[in-house]
Amino acid sequence: MIEYLIKNRLLHIGMLEAINRNSAAVLYSEDHGVLLKEKISGAYMLSVESFDKGKSLIDALNEGNLFLVHQEFMTDYIIKKFNLAHKLECFQASYMSKNKLKVKSELEIRPLNIKQKEVILENYNKLSEEEIDSLLNTESLFGGYKEDKLVGFIGNHLEGSIGLLEIFPAYRRLGYGEALEVYMVNHMLEKGRVPFGHIEIDNDKSIALQKKLGFTLSKDKLFWLF
Repeated sequence: MIEYLIKNRLLHIGMLEAINRNSAAVLYSEDHGVLLKEKISGAYMLSVESFDKGKSLIDALNEGNLFLVHQEFMTDYIIKKFNLAHKLECFQASYMSKNKLKVKSELEIRPLNIKQKEVILENYNKLSEEEIDSLLNTESLFGGYKEDKLVGFIGNHLEGSIGLLEIFPAYRRLGYGEALEVYMVNHMLEKGRVPFGHIEIDNDKSIALQKKLGFTLSKDKLFWLF
């Protein structure tokens, strides 16, 4: 399993990290591909060398509403089989160094709790209320405070990637987004994890930020289907 995934470690870092943090149920692992189910998010993660192999693995599934797919040739088949509505095309971004980033901001950053749920829902609409509850209950969301005022937040998605970055309108263009991501990189390094994220291919601002912070971006793309 590891041998197949590390052939393209950067592209597969999300699958490797799910295995490393013991949140992966491995459904198939051979020389020609890997299929696992990430147990916290419920996402199926698939990487295969051929469509025929991928089709045989997908055909063995009775259900599925969230997939992370590492080859575009599998996307249309999965979307049709499970009647999915959305496809996000992303680059894999990963911070491959073990050296912490230098903290330059004066933001105070601390875990958010259920009391901040409403302000999160008001400013971030890409996740369900249930998913936000799960993130808050596991202290996976962090808020940045300036003079005790919440200016934005960031966190780990349920499957482990960095995301959910949102700076409130009045505080944008002040470097707070960068400060929050620096915090997340260092936080994950302290926990022995590899910082990584999935960046939509047309999100030029995020791509520029990842490069500025020293992330490596994959040449190949991966796809969230839901």
